[in-house]
Amino acid sequence: MEKWFSGCRTGEAKLTKGFNLAARFIIHTVGPKYKSRYRTAAESSLYSCYRNVLQLAKEQSMSSVGFCVINSAKRGYPLEDATHIALRTVRRFLEIHGETIEKVVFAVSELEEATYQKLLPLYFPRSLKEESCSLPYLPADIGNAEGEPVVPERQIRISEKPGAPEDNQEEEEEGLGVDLSFIGSHAFARMEGDIDKQRRLILQGQLSEATLQKQHQRNYNRWLCQARSEDLSDIASLKALYQTGVDNCGRTVMVVVGRNIPVTLIDMDKALLYFIHVMDHIAVKEYVLVYFHTLTSEYNHLDSDFLKKLYDVVDVKYKRNLKAVYFVHPTFRSKVSTWFFTTFSVSGLKDKIHHVDSLHQLFSAISPEQIDFPPFVLEYDARENGPYYTSYPPSPDL
Repeated sequence: MEKWFSGCRTGEAKLTKGFNLAARFIIHTVGPKYKSRYRTAAESSLYSCYRNVLQLAKEQSMSSVGFCVINSAKRGYPLEDATHIALRTVRRFLEIHGETIEKVVFAVSELEEATYQKLLPLYFPRSLKEESCSLPYLPADIGNAEGEPVVPERQIRISEKPGAPEDNQEEEEEGLGVDLSFIGSHAFARMEGDIDKQRRLILQGQLSEATLQKQHQRNYNRWLCQARSEDLSDIASLKALYQTGVDNCGRTVMVVVGRNIPVTLIDMDKALLYFIHVMDHIAVKEYVLVYFHTLTSEYNHLDSDFLKKLYDVVDVKYKRNLKAVYFVHPTFRSKVSTWFFTTFSVSGLKDKIHHVDSLHQLFSAISPEQIDFPPFVLEYDARENGPYYTSYPPSPDL
């Protein structure tokens, strides 16, 4: 191969004749090795592989291109992450140069086929129905206009008059109300403003309430998309959050089991994603939370930073439709922590918190037949407060 070109670096693409293959040309490229600590560099290199191959194909007036999977298991690149980069890069390129290339073929192995079949509809939907079904599963990060991975903190922005007051700020905020429906609602039509400017205005308290709400909604939608696309089975297996019956007012009852949350052993961001995944459709109507603090240890306590993050991330419907939180079997320490959190960290939650020392008190708001109890909660309450009735309702398989 050295006879035809001298080396090929990671991310580069080199062209040779097709020789005895049924193709005019062969385009050679070298994919990156993947290490999680250098993820951004690996993403950029893999993007360059696909982008440079397509650019060579365009320059040579090729009407079709066939791709093998450039990343490989030997190089350690996660298949699904690499597939997202491959598909979005091709999609972005075709959006700009689609008139020159008529067909793109992905040649994949049996191990790779399922992943490509799952992700292809996200980037190349064959119908409006398929597009609408795929939208929630698009990742939040879809790169720039050409599909290249973007790190906002590394972007350089140039202001016409650095440091000068922006007199047209009010006009720009009014412009947010302009009808942009003609642009399209799919992920490739998303637009972002100047991130630095928005952060500065937030710090100065100058952004309008409507603008802040739009920013919050965009942020929540990113979390929701990630929650719907990520594998959260390890968090689900903890059975720390589940839906049960209804309270005496007919509102949905959600149960949180504190003892089943090993805070020090799990990824708390994944726990937040799972909460959003489960609660998004529940929170559209009025609901109540029953939190069993029973027999929790220091390894199960959700710290105030996580709770504040959860409260800030979730959509306004969560807060509006949450009507009560029943804190079952609280300790003195948990009562103090709850008071400080609801007094100084969040607003509008304190009046919804009800500390419940026994199941007898809880049953005045929720019928016992409407709650799936962890067995240890029933045993603890019977030991501390005496049995309330002789036959307890069936418990979930925990």
